[in-house]
Amino acid sequence: MRKVRYKRRMKTIIKSVIAIGTVCLLAGCESTGMSLRERPGVSYPNYILSIATNSTGTAPAVTTPLRIAAVQVGEVAPQEAILNQLAGQKSLVASVVPLPLPAENPRSSYGYQPVKDLKPEDYADRLASVRSLAGTVGADYVFLFGGNIDASQKHNPFMIFDVTLIGAVLVPGTRVDVEGKGSGVLIHAPTGTPVLFVSSESRRSKLSPDQLADDAEGELRRQVRDDLVQKLGDDLLKKLAEPRFTAAGSNVR
Repeated sequence: MRKVRYKRRMKTIIKSVIAIGTVCLLAGCESTGMSLRERPGVSYPNYILSIATNSTGTAPAVTTPLRIAAVQVGEVAPQEAILNQLAGQKSLVASVVPLPLPAENPRSSYGYQPVKDLKPEDYADRLASVRSLAGTVGADYVFLFGGNIDASQKHNPFMIFDVTLIGAVLVPGTRVDVEGKGSGVLIHAPTGTPVLFVSSESRRSKLSPDQLADDAEGELRRQVRDDLVQKLGDDLLKKLAEPRFTAAGSNVR
C-alpha cells in the first residue's frame, strides 16, 4: 500500500511539474522610465526631439570647467549621487545645481494636464523654461537625462517547490531579469544647442522564490537605475576631459 501511495504521489508531482513547465514560457514583462515618473508621453526622447525647435543659435566654444544645471526627466531633482559625482571633478565642473522637470504639465486650468494631451510644443516650452531657469541660477549648460528600464519574470518547473520554505530557498522557481538604458544630453543654456550626448546600459538578473519575485524585481530596478546614473555621469566626465573641451578656445565638433 505504501508503494502504491508513493507512486501516486510521484505521478501527481510529475504531472504538476509538466503542467507548470508548459506555462513557463509565459513571462510577465513591464517597462518603466529611469524615473518611475518618466513614462511614455513624458520621456527623454520627447524632450530630445524638441531641441530642433528650441535652439536659437550656435553654441560658442566650450571650455571646462563648466557651470551645469542637472535635470532628470520626471524628477523634482536628480539623484544626489550624480550631483556629487559631477561636483567632485572641479577641473571639469565648476558648479552643479539640480533643477526640476516633473512629469505633469502644470499649465492646465483645472489641474495637471493629462499626458495624452501634451503636444510637441509643450516639450519645447518646458525645455525653454529649464534653460531660462538655468541661466537664472548661474549655469551655462543644462545636463538633461532619462531612460527606460525593462523587467521580466520567467517561471521554471521548480516553481512547484516554492510552496515550501526549504524548496523556495534551494530551488527558486522564478528568474527575474532587468535591463535598462539611459541617455543624456549637454545643452548650451543660452542658445539651446546640444553640445554632446552620453549613454549607458545595465543588466541585472536574480533567481527568486515566486512569492518574492516582485520584491526581487524592485531591488534589481533600483540597482539598474543607480548603475545607469553612475555610468551617465562617468561618460559625461570622460567626454568633458577630452582635449577639445579642456583646451581654451577649442571648438565643438
